Amino acid sequence: MSSSAAPAPISAPASTPPFSFFEWMIARRYLGATKSGKGVSLISLIAFGGIMLAVAVLIIVMSVMQGFRAKLLDQLLGVNGHIFVQGDGAIANYEELIEKLRKAPGVTEALPLIQSPVYASAYNETGIIIRGVRREDLIAINYVTGVDPETGRSHVVAGSFDNFGIGKNGGDEIAIGNRIAWTLGVGPGDKVTLISGRGADTPFGPTLQKKTYTVGAIFEVGNSEYDGFIGFMPLRQAQIFFGFGDAVQQIELKVAEPEKVKSYKEAISALVPDMQLRDWQQQNQSYFNALQTERSVMRLILLLIVAVAALNIITGLIMLVKDKTGDIAVLRTMGATQGSIMRIFFLSGSLIGVIGTIAGAVGGALFVWNIDAIEKFLSAILNTDLFPSDVYYFNAIPAKMQWREVGLIVGWSLFMSFVATIYPAWRAARLDPVEALRYE
Repeated sequence: MSSSAAPAPISAPASTPPFSFFEWMIARRYLGATKSGKGVSLISLIAFGGIMLAVAVLIIVMSVMQGFRAKLLDQLLGVNGHIFVQGDGAIANYEELIEKLRKAPGVTEALPLIQSPVYASAYNETGIIIRGVRREDLIAINYVTGVDPETGRSHVVAGSFDNFGIGKNGGDEIAIGNRIAWTLGVGPGDKVTLISGRGADTPFGPTLQKKTYTVGAIFEVGNSEYDGFIGFMPLRQAQIFFGFGDAVQQIELKVAEPEKVKSYKEAISALVPDMQLRDWQQQNQSYFNALQTERSVMRLILLLIVAVAALNIITGLIMLVKDKTGDIAVLRTMGATQGSIMRIFFLSGSLIGVIGTIAGAVGGALFVWNIDAIEKFLSAILNTDLFPSDVYYFNAIPAKMQWREVGLIVGWSLFMSFVATIYPAWRAARLDPVEALRYE
């Protein structure tokens, strides 16, 4: 009687650790074309493209909106003061008051100011705002008399400030924005007649004040609101023209940190308890509140678009699970656990989201960094001005990319991509291999 050795028992395959190379390899292969066609692969490409475009658009839009806000704020605080000190009437002892205010914590500049609307007439007519300032104070405003650090272009587009504020009673030269000059049809050396309703008081009311000045300089801030409405006059001449005598209308202060302007007001108010204080945030509150609200709503809408784009992953993965039902059954019979199957399909969907997010972030950043060149190219192709400065206030598209904002966008996109993969991956893990193989 012959005896034969008993067959060695088949040992169960060793379980692989989570997210092992085996799982990554299968997940990567499942993203390709299937044996039954190209449907799943096409849907994966659509999901990838949706996430990429959504992330890129969100980065571009938020960067442009932040650029608008930063540029507006920079110009506003660069041309105007941060805190305005006013009394019940004209301020006669302004020199003494300025010396006192300069000692306040955080105050970097204090200057006297007269500001009033006038009617300007030359070859044409228009209404403008005249700001009466001292020569040294105007020369210190880089946006008017200096050079743009980004482009290297001088803000003085014609004439010069060499004679501004020089001569008897400050001379007769004024400076106007380039859009005012274009409207009036004047250049350096031309005459402009200014008419104000702040003339001498009579029993019938104030008389009109009228005087002809010479255009000494034409400047370009880069903001049509300033270039089209603001002009500068020597302070002494403004005192005479607007009937202030030796007094001024208000004192303009600049502080070290304009964004924290309210923290300076208590100390300043203690120095001038009988005066009224108004800061730049109060003067422009409705405008910047509207800008902030618009930015927040736009962020929310675009984040929802990213979420919708990420939900395309669900469609692709559900179709992938249906197509790979037989493969799942084979893997289960070979010893793959439910957790392993779930991780495989989780990785398949997550790869779409991760790669799409990275591509969108890179594409959005490149677009923002080259936005002016792209705008000029599209304007030339379409034969139209896509960014008219008289509508948007700026002569170039301002865009400022904040890495914190980019991080929020990338994080949200990855989160939605991961969440979208959970349900299809869970369904794949719950498949019964016996039922799946019965119809194969």
